[in-house]
Amino acid sequence: MKGSVLLTAAICALPLVGVVELALHVKQTTSDVVPDTDWIAARDAVKAEIAADDLVVFAPFWADPIGRKWFGDELAGLEREARPDETRFRRAFEVGIRGAHREELAGWKKVSERQAGKITIGVYENPSPVKVLTDLVELVGPERMTVSRVDGNVETACAWQRGQGQPGGLGVPQGPAIPGDRFVCPGGSYVGVAVLHALDHHPHRCFFAGPSGGALRIRFANVSFGASLHGHAGVQWLVERAPSSERITVSFSAFDRPIGASTHKVGVGWTGFELPTGDIAGKKGELVAEISGSAQRAYCFEADTRE
Repeated sequence: MKGSVLLTAAICALPLVGVVELALHVKQTTSDVVPDTDWIAARDAVKAEIAADDLVVFAPFWADPIGRKWFGDELAGLEREARPDETRFRRAFEVGIRGAHREELAGWKKVSERQAGKITIGVYENPSPVKVLTDLVELVGPERMTVSRVDGNVETACAWQRGQGQPGGLGVPQGPAIPGDRFVCPGGSYVGVAVLHALDHHPHRCFFAGPSGGALRIRFANVSFGASLHGHAGVQWLVERAPSSERITVSFSAFDRPIGASTHKVGVGWTGFELPTGDIAGKKGELVAEISGSAQRAYCFEADTRE
């Protein structure tokens, strides 16, 4: 008898448990939703203060597409979203929800914080901002670049072509980006700027320059040199996620003297390099980059000179 009473009570309690669970689920899935008005208020607040050399980031990282939707290209365009890293920015506006923060700003100094409804806007100062002298990605085109393919002792010029490509984007592309405007070389290789989808799913604007069996030689005209040549390299994520023994090397030289080289191992993701150029600081001249090693055409690099 006692057992039957307990069983009946337990069965009667089941609907109540379901109601409680439903209530908790509704609270969990609706209380953290940020209304459109908050995004608009956050956008207007950032727009009122941001400078050209400031960065905008959205936290957590998965909120990036939502942030881009509301902030638009003016505040969240390629220069900020597909950046090589954060070192070139003087300040950063972190637009965060649910108490999230971006680890890239861990060493930066927070100077202010405000609320726009459920959105927190933090302003951070870079403790060691750098001055970029020449950003090589900005030189793409025949005016200040020439490209050639090198096979042994034979060097063949690559022609500049404009056209439709698959330039990549800030979302999650499924294949390699193909620049529309690019230098087209014999053997199927090419050099052009597009957006790399890196192994960590971050976008980076860089030169796609896979040598496809030979070597590619890129000459950049009228480059201003400073204390260092700073850059990064990587491979499209679909290739990068399967580590291999493949190596791709980019070597730099100027004034008929080597500066240094960086070798990328497929599987390590987007990685940086820093080559000293103090001996030619203050000079202007031609910078030569030579890419060799692997037949992988999804290789992408960027570099800049800085004080």
